[in-house]
Amino acid sequence: MNRKELLQKLNQIKLWRKHGRRAPHKPLLVLLALSRIARGEDRLARYERDIKSPLTDLLKRFGPPRKKIHPESPFSRLPKDGLWEIPGRESLSVTQSGEISQKDLRQRAVTGGFPKPIYELFLSDSGLVQQVVQALLYEHFPDSFHDDIRAELGFPAEFLVRDSLGLPYGLEVRSTPARKRDPNFRHAVLCAYEHCCAVCGFDLRLEDELLGLEAAHIKWHSAGGPSKVPNGLALCSIHHKALDRGALGLAPIAGGLKVRLSAKVYGESDATRWFWDCHNTPLREPISSEFKPDAEFVEWHTCEVFRAPPRNSPSRDAGFS
Repeated sequence: MNRKELLQKLNQIKLWRKHGRRAPHKPLLVLLALSRIARGEDRLARYERDIKSPLTDLLKRFGPPRKKIHPESPFSRLPKDGLWEIPGRESLSVTQSGEISQKDLRQRAVTGGFPKPIYELFLSDSGLVQQVVQALLYEHFPDSFHDDIRAELGFPAEFLVRDSLGLPYGLEVRSTPARKRDPNFRHAVLCAYEHCCAVCGFDLRLEDELLGLEAAHIKWHSAGGPSKVPNGLALCSIHHKALDRGALGLAPIAGGLKVRLSAKVYGESDATRWFWDCHNTPLREPISSEFKPDAEFVEWHTCEVFRAPPRNSPSRDAGFS
């Protein structure tokens, strides 16, 4: 196994894809396994003791909103991609869908990890670990997630080094060119919303420089969302991150869209009231109807990102004194 062969395998990971739904389970498992290498832990990890809980937490925080979380799925399926090994798999009970039975995972101390040649390649090349971490984050998650995932898994800050277009330096995981950010996207979106946040109206400047105002993708770039204004919103950095994490969502109203706050958002500080004040309020209109958010992208965000249900308006002031 050499670097080129490994990168090809990573490029060819089979992800479950249907109607644009998110399935970052395998990338998150690979990132978790890479974090174990960075910490000097054993090649093989026990599913019940070492994988199940941290992978579940990663899927809850950074995966799509689902009623059930299935960390056993990528653990069982990644061997088909040639990137994972489960010793003694042939003696384990496997379901019709190809997953190891929950009973065996609980009772038989099942272990898994990178095959030895891949593990040794990562051990011998710390730069390769950094390169793969950057590429997986870029390919499967919006930028607003990257630092949080990096910190959660204990990777150092220097793992996320980018060029002027937002691409990780040395990005070579894909055998075909990665989809680059459109450098004109931010300018076009901010102009369409007259350089202020479409949720709260934030427009702070330092002389002629905008502070903390960003162009957000409604359907993420990493999920195939286009860098076009109808898929963009001008948002302050707080509301951008809240939109990406599903704390905020969008819903149609007559002639436009309104902002929704997830019922799973809570707190007791003034910042919480600031979020409450946005709930059920109209989203700022762009300067032209041609720039209005496309319903297709809004629907994708509602299904794949927003942490339903939305809050109920009648209890708006509950919990505040």
